[in-house]
Amino acid sequence: MPMNRSNTNQNGPVSRAGGTLPDSILGLGTDLCAVSRLERELAAPERGFVDAVFLPAEIARCCAHRYPARRLAACFAAKEAVIKALARTGGQGTFWQDIEVGDDARGGPSVVLHGRLAALAEALGVRRIHVSHAHDRDHAVACAIVTGRPAR
Repeated sequence: MPMNRSNTNQNGPVSRAGGTLPDSILGLGTDLCAVSRLERELAAPERGFVDAVFLPAEIARCCAHRYPARRLAACFAAKEAVIKALARTGGQGTFWQDIEVGDDARGGPSVVLHGRLAALAEALGVRRIHVSHAHDRDHAVACAIVTGRPAR
């Protein structure tokens, strides 16, 4: 249905019956990361990779846990999954620190975009990024789903 002023409201597009239309899935991404990779990076005398990829708050949050490499691997996998989900909508060439992985009010994973990537996502009509991640002793996995209303 073509969009015009008569079929939108402050909450977004409305159907002919007057209800708000749901957001569409704009992208899906998933990633798997070996925990051993982050163990090596944390043990390195120069933590160039860790400092380049993760924000200070992410490093502090992950390093406060009993198994920091597992948490960092899950965070890294979440960043990769977000990049892949946004790549379908034109998000190639992102900066790692434009993606902040944290915890929501209930302790679940959350994502906040910053800088150029936040502006790109807004222009693409992204309204929400859903993320889930998990880890065990050897691997971390994450999935990201980008939802919103495609930009016209």
